[in-house]
Amino acid sequence: MTGLERVTAVLSNTPPDRLPIVPILHTGLATIRGVPLGRFFTEARTMARTLVEGYRRFGYDGIQLTLGVTGEAEALGAAVEQPPDGSPVLKEHLLSDPGALASLRDHDAARGGRMPLFFDAVEEVVRTVGHEAFVLATLRGPLLIASQLRGVEDILVDLIERPEVAEEILEFTTDVVFRVARALLPRGAHALILGEATCSPNFISPDLYRRLVLPRHRRLVSRLREAGWRHVGLHICGNILPIVEDLVSTGVGFLDVDYQVPAARALEAAGARVALRGNLDPASVFRFGSEELVATQAAGLRDAVAGGRWIAGSGCDIPPGTPACNLDALVRTLRSGG
Repeated sequence: MTGLERVTAVLSNTPPDRLPIVPILHTGLATIRGVPLGRFFTEARTMARTLVEGYRRFGYDGIQLTLGVTGEAEALGAAVEQPPDGSPVLKEHLLSDPGALASLRDHDAARGGRMPLFFDAVEEVVRTVGHEAFVLATLRGPLLIASQLRGVEDILVDLIERPEVAEEILEFTTDVVFRVARALLPRGAHALILGEATCSPNFISPDLYRRLVLPRHRRLVSRLREAGWRHVGLHICGNILPIVEDLVSTGVGFLDVDYQVPAARALEAAGARVALRGNLDPASVFRFGSEELVATQAAGLRDAVAGGRWIAGSGCDIPPGTPACNLDALVRTLRSGG
C-alpha cells in the first residue's frame, strides 16, 4: 500500500497492511531541514518543499499543513508579526470590543492575509506527492478562531457570563470556517482537520462545550461533508475522554488523541465509530527523548492499538529542535514491526 492507501483504509474502516504513520509535523520539520520559520510561513513553495522533502526523507505516510493559530484572524485583518525564525504572533484582537463584529462580516477570509499562500502550498504538495501520500490540511475551528479574535480570557468569560455574546461570535466564526474550507477544497487535500484546542475539557467544561460549541460543530461538519470534504477530523488537546461521545456525534471521521489519554482507553471510548490518530508525547518523547525512548513508546503504541482504527503519530505538534534521529526511530519501529 502507499501512504495514501494506508491512511484511507483506516478512515474507511478497512484493514491496512500496517499501522499508518502521520505525525503532526511542520515547524519541527522546518528546523530539521534548516529552513527559517520566517520563510516557512511566508513562502508557499518553501512550505511545500520543506514538507515534501521531510516526507521523502523520513518515509511516513502523510503530510499535514497549517498556517498556525493566527491564520484566520490575520485573514480577517488582524495585525500579525512574523519573526525571522519563529511562528506568526498575533498583535491585536479584532473583537476586543464585540461591537466590532459587524465590521468583519464583509471580509473574505479565504483571500485575506496568508490564506492564499496556504492554499498554494496545499496545492503544490498535492501536485507533487498527493498520488502517494495522504495530504491533510488544517484550519482552525470556530472556538479557536473566536479566541484569536476576542482574546482567550475574554472569550472564556463570555462563554460563562455573556453566552449571547459568545454565541454571536461563534455563529460568525463557524461561517468563516465553512467559507474558507469550501474555497480550499479544489486544491486537492484528501482531508481537513479543524484545530480546536480551546474546546479541551482542560479549558472549558464539557457542559459549556455541549451547550455552546457542539451544536455548531455538528452543523459545520454536516455542511463540510455536503460541500465535498470526504474526510473531516477534529484536533482537541488534552484529555478528551469526558467529551468523546460528543465529538463522535459531530459526524467527523477521525479524532486526534493527545498523549494525556491512554490509547487503549481512547479506543474503548470511541469503538470503531471513528478513526483515531496519535498519541505520542511531542515534548518528552520526540523533542527531549532518546531514539530508544521513541522506539519503546512507538512499539507500545503499536501493541496497544492493534486491531483498532488508529493512525500513529504525535499527540500534538512536534516542536522545533526535535532531533531527526527520533523521527527515524518512530518510522523505523512502526514500519519494521519491531
